[in-house]
Amino acid sequence: MTTPLRRRMTRLALLATLTLPATLATPAGSGADGGLVRASAEDAGLVVTLFTSPTPLRVGIADVSVLVQDARTRAALLDADVRVRVEPAGGGAPLVDAPLDRATATNKLLQAALVTLPASGRFRLVAEARRGDATAVASAELEVAEPSPALLALWPLLALPPAVVGIFLVHQWLRRRSLGTARGRILAAAHPGRAAR
Repeated sequence: MTTPLRRRMTRLALLATLTLPATLATPAGSGADGGLVRASAEDAGLVVTLFTSPTPLRVGIADVSVLVQDARTRAALLDADVRVRVEPAGGGAPLVDAPLDRATATNKLLQAALVTLPASGRFRLVAEARRGDATAVASAELEVAEPSPALLALWPLLALPPAVVGIFLVHQWLRRRSLGTARGRILAAAHPGRAAR
């Protein structure tokens, strides 16, 4: 293996070793940054777009994000007050009623909240945006699935040790290979006659 290729492989193995644990340990719903568009509505000069993540939604924590825009210019309105409700599909008292904010959202054009979906079944998600006297509402019907099996939820942590061992083995293989190539060059330089035979 040529020296530049070996160096590149070593850098990739090091990069994977440094980033893999953080990637695997990050929960799916930890970054409020949009997701699947569930609904969009225009009313009173406002456009409200409702996003959810993860897909599919399951019992537990879900990321709910809302983009509020001016209906005429489509510019994001950062000063709107936004709340979301999760209601049973057939009507009834809200199971969740939460304000959204930009601090939770990674994308600062959105407002977001991490909400807990308490049960599986059909629900209605309602986002209400207010700006001055203007109010706009977007709503979507949701199907919330049963929670993931515990083993499936833990797969990132279970996959980490084999991944680290695999990266270590590749590193050792590359190291031995490079040492063998270096030894061969040293022997060839020390005994030029043997290389000619």
